[in-house]
Amino acid sequence: MKTLARLAAFVLVLGLLGAAFVWSGAYDVAANRPDAWLDRVAETVADRAVERRAGKVQPPSGLNLDSPALLRTGVVHYQEMCVTCHGGPGVLASDIGMGMSPSPPDLAEEGGEQSPGELFWIIRNGIRMTGMPSFGVTHSDEEVWAIVALVRHLPRLAPQEYQALLREAGASPGAGGDHHHAAEPPPAGSEPGPVTPRR
Repeated sequence: MKTLARLAAFVLVLGLLGAAFVWSGAYDVAANRPDAWLDRVAETVADRAVERRAGKVQPPSGLNLDSPALLRTGVVHYQEMCVTCHGGPGVLASDIGMGMSPSPPDLAEEGGEQSPGELFWIIRNGIRMTGMPSFGVTHSDEEVWAIVALVRHLPRLAPQEYQALLREAGASPGAGGDHHHAAEPPPAGSEPGPVTPRR
């Protein structure tokens, strides 16, 4: 009984110390402050959570993730919503993506590292406290699978092939890090037009 009481007291003290730390404001929440250990912990938590929940998620029967039509649909949505933070083949992330903490993964290099089911779960549900939104709120499962197909394909695309795919799909190349600051005026005629949503 004494051991149980001591354990309860220890847990209570830990809880009070934790609450005091939270309310003290001592932890620096600035996004530009390096915090490698916290990033590693958060990444591990997210990875394990996704693995646990996405383990049984499979593409619908008969869906070909290498289908050119599916890739064209996926690139339109990717260009509208993802390239700003994640960049693409030959396309840097925007100022928003570069300033995020934790840093969004470069999917042009890492897009094939997760299973289709894991990518589907992440894109559909998002990951809290990372800036990754839930696109399942605004997109059908079919559209999410199209984005999955594109993300899986990104590491195999050269920059020229990515731009060609954008043209085939009728999407504007103007997104991501393809912008100019006031000190660097864009070349004449280089400003992209708006992206046309396809929903």
